[in-house]
Amino acid sequence: MSCYQQVTAHQTEIILTKDASLLPPKVKVYNVRWLMLFLFFMVSVCSLMHIMQYAIIADVVVEYYGVSQTAVNWTATVFLLMSIVFGFPATYLLEKWGLRITATLGMGLTCLGSLIKVGADSPDRFYVALLGQTVIALAQVLMMPISPKLAAVWFPSTEVASANSIGIAGMEVGLAIGLLAPPLFLQYGTDVSETIYLMNMSISILNVVVFLMFLMFFKAAPPSPPSIAQSELEKDVPFFDSVKALMYSTTNITLIIAYGIAFGVFIAVTTLLNQIILKHYPNAHEDAGWIGLTMVLSGAVGSMVCGVILDKYGRYKQTTLILSAMAAASMFCYTIAIHKGLMFVYLICAMFGFATLGIQVAGIELGAELAYPVPEGITAGVLAISTQVFGIAFTFLYSYILEVSGDFTANLTMLAIFMVEFVLMCMLKYDLRRRAVEKGSVPR
Repeated sequence: MSCYQQVTAHQTEIILTKDASLLPPKVKVYNVRWLMLFLFFMVSVCSLMHIMQYAIIADVVVEYYGVSQTAVNWTATVFLLMSIVFGFPATYLLEKWGLRITATLGMGLTCLGSLIKVGADSPDRFYVALLGQTVIALAQVLMMPISPKLAAVWFPSTEVASANSIGIAGMEVGLAIGLLAPPLFLQYGTDVSETIYLMNMSISILNVVVFLMFLMFFKAAPPSPPSIAQSELEKDVPFFDSVKALMYSTTNITLIIAYGIAFGVFIAVTTLLNQIILKHYPNAHEDAGWIGLTMVLSGAVGSMVCGVILDKYGRYKQTTLILSAMAAASMFCYTIAIHKGLMFVYLICAMFGFATLGIQVAGIELGAELAYPVPEGITAGVLAISTQVFGIAFTFLYSYILEVSGDFTANLTMLAIFMVEFVLMCMLKYDLRRRAVEKGSVPR
């Protein structure tokens, strides 16, 4: 036997006797990941465009259906309620069934709810519209934790935050369309009944087309994981053990509360935005809608910018604190200077949307880092439930103070609450466990 053959045989023996768990995992990235992200982006748009569909044209809905303002508000509030009630079951289904089945069920229910609303074209059928909204609200609960899960399952560690931000931006674009489309349909329609039918039918057709595309092309996962951290998650860990690990950590609880406060304030402010603006600018009905749209679209930009920064530099603490400070500063300006002119309000609300929805991406990604190896879908689901709980509580509080003491005191209260979020984010221990695994500094 030659020297070469002896060395080769010796190396082969070493490799064969080596513990397989110590060998590097097979990691591969597939170009088709961008198609998966695009499909989910479109699904997110379809899911979120329904939330404000009736609330944004509340005066028309009240007059046409002969219902109260409170009843119209429930067409949007039902989304928050369903998230609280079914948030944990939806997260469990995502971990149990995977991306494809969960998203298919969610999009299927969205189509069903949308088609139900087509029948709400008569003044005595408001209950049909509310039923459709309820079905879509249930569907949206299934969609909420999917974005970070999809990003982690399909994308390498250098693209996870960016991919997640694009998925979340799809939700914000959908919300923006829901704010913009109904007034446009009414503006160019001649008959309210016909316009409502045309609006619901158009949305239903879009939803069905996207659903069919999703069924044909979406895949649950690639053949090989795209990152070392993801390969380590391919273990059968019981769902409730993961939740217990998440909830027993002081660091994770701190993030859950801080994240819930940040997005809860955003929900409260956007819900009563029109009411406060019209108090200072009585003839600014159109501007009130455009300001809300500006806030949401600037938030979509903020989400994607935040995702890129986190992927490129990994500066979670600095990014989160800067965005929190920016959001608090814009809330302060909104509180003391809302009467300074509409252009000022546009700028402040754009800044608030950019920062707060940027925190949404930073919070979800930070949650995945701190809780690792708890699956991303579970952390995202728990964070989403937190936002809905705080969102409902803050909306009722904001509305009550606004009615009793005026907008200055109400806004000042929201500012004080947001400062609590900033303090909690400063206290947080930024232990980036998922990134440490990728760098090989944590034993696998």
